[in-house]
Amino acid sequence: MSIVVDLSGLLKLIGVEEEASRAEEAARRVIGEVVERCLSRFKVSRSSSLLYEEVFCHGASPYDYGRICRCIEDYERELRSKLSARRHVFFTFFTDKPLTNIQVAVYKVEEKLDQPHLVTGRLCRAVERIYGYTADRIGANRLVFPLSGGEELPESLRIDAADVSVSLRLEGVKVLDPSIPREANCLKRLLSRAVKARLRLKGFTVKGLKAFWRDPAVEDEKVEVRRGFEFSVLVFSDGEAALALSPRSEVSSKMTLWEEYGCSPDRLKASSRRLHGRAAKRIYDGSVIRILGVEDATVGESLGQSVSVIGRYESLGLLAKVRVAEGEPTVVGLSRGVVVHEAPSALKLIYTLRDLKKMGASSKVISFLHSPPQTWLEAAKELLKAIGTVELDGETISFVEEPPEVELL
Repeated sequence: MSIVVDLSGLLKLIGVEEEASRAEEAARRVIGEVVERCLSRFKVSRSSSLLYEEVFCHGASPYDYGRICRCIEDYERELRSKLSARRHVFFTFFTDKPLTNIQVAVYKVEEKLDQPHLVTGRLCRAVERIYGYTADRIGANRLVFPLSGGEELPESLRIDAADVSVSLRLEGVKVLDPSIPREANCLKRLLSRAVKARLRLKGFTVKGLKAFWRDPAVEDEKVEVRRGFEFSVLVFSDGEAALALSPRSEVSSKMTLWEEYGCSPDRLKASSRRLHGRAAKRIYDGSVIRILGVEDATVGESLGQSVSVIGRYESLGLLAKVRVAEGEPTVVGLSRGVVVHEAPSALKLIYTLRDLKKMGASSKVISFLHSPPQTWLEAAKELLKAIGTVELDGETISFVEEPPEVELL
């Protein structure tokens, strides 16, 4: 496997992108720390370019993939925390009962998969999206489905989803044991999926482990700010479970990227290098991408793909949400490590606190971004009310509204 470091984004985070000597040293130290913390067991090699540093990890198996990803994510979170001048608060809300009696049907994937953890994860998401069933993986090649009671279980299933076609064979029914790490992880993911489904049902924008209210909490003539939380589910060995919420704010432009540049293809293409590494939100689904650049090809051209950007939007029914002009240049970006092509009229730039200060954002926006912990606690309780109760294996689970509060200064 390989880890690609966006040097432009890294240096903007550190704040030394305009000082060449300090930038090179800072990037070298950060990448060295990643190798030491997360890849020390493996032989590594590196490949450098002007915009990226790629670290190749030799000998890593699919079983190492998740562990390495979590290690890198933990380090990135720690780095962002150290570089922020703000204090961080999170809240933990325990469930009203332990998860000690969650019964699931276990199905084994019959086919041999090249990257079983990745494929089964995609299958679970697709099963939920297409068929409406909650599913998760356990181990490398098994899927589990929580039971609702009394249903007849088919001996075999065929699932065509996520560009994968697999056969599943029923192995049996079992109660997940939270004292076994992989079964505790399965419980975490099942409860997390149930929480996400409830939030989406209540109109929240949910992407990954972040959930934002759909309407802005505050805005001025340039930007709009949405309140939200990053969340994670905790499951302890005795079955006690909790939802941890960490405050997050999403600050985005009120104009699309196309409007920001006066609907001028030439101005937008001339800013391609300056836009590299910037975060932008897709207005049709709320996902955040990292901009790689702006192409000469327009959104009406195919760019070597089977369909153009406009053609893809049309096939997905997105043109009712996004007005796209055929002459717009194509924006290339990364979404969860996958290269994507978008119309600038489908994107809104995401701003950091540093951006806002340079722009001279209004005092009400800056004040909101420094909301005190008590304000966030009330918002967390409001989020809990939106979740209400979730169901797993016929068990109705809710979260106790008074959390122990932890502040990290």
